[in-house]
Amino acid sequence: MKDSRNTTNSTDMAIIASLQLGIEIKDEPFSDIAKNLGISQDEILSRISGLLRSGVLRRFGASVSPLRMGLQANGMVVCRVPSYRITRVGQSLSRLREVTHCYQRRTVPRIWGYNLFFMVHGTSRKSVEEFVASVMKRLRIKEYEILFSVKELKKTSIMF
Repeated sequence: MKDSRNTTNSTDMAIIASLQLGIEIKDEPFSDIAKNLGISQDEILSRISGLLRSGVLRRFGASVSPLRMGLQANGMVVCRVPSYRITRVGQSLSRLREVTHCYQRRTVPRIWGYNLFFMVHGTSRKSVEEFVASVMKRLRIKEYEILFSVKELKKTSIMF
């Protein structure tokens, strides 16, 4: 296998693309991918391990639907955080299991002053509002808004 720290070869990319389509829950879940690529299941597993170690793949896991899990309220929280605090606040938010995404963004002077965004899922708008209010109080952030999802139009991971 090529050194995937710096480059990912075509076989690795084909494995990644196959994994993104999903794998069946069965005794040999990688057999179809191995057969399609003409390599062994052991090589598939070895390459996946290498891609995880190198950071090309960040994780390997199940994808769940928040709506089907009863999480009806999705709130994108936008905050105004002083630049000298943004890294520490972002790290604090990122440690919370209720927070699924956390990003620093550029502001647009006189138009959009929010520079930290994070996503929270909850069973109701009220549960999200209460959670966010509690976190904002603890982190001493006074300027924030919660932008609730109205309708999900698309939700996918990057695909190759």
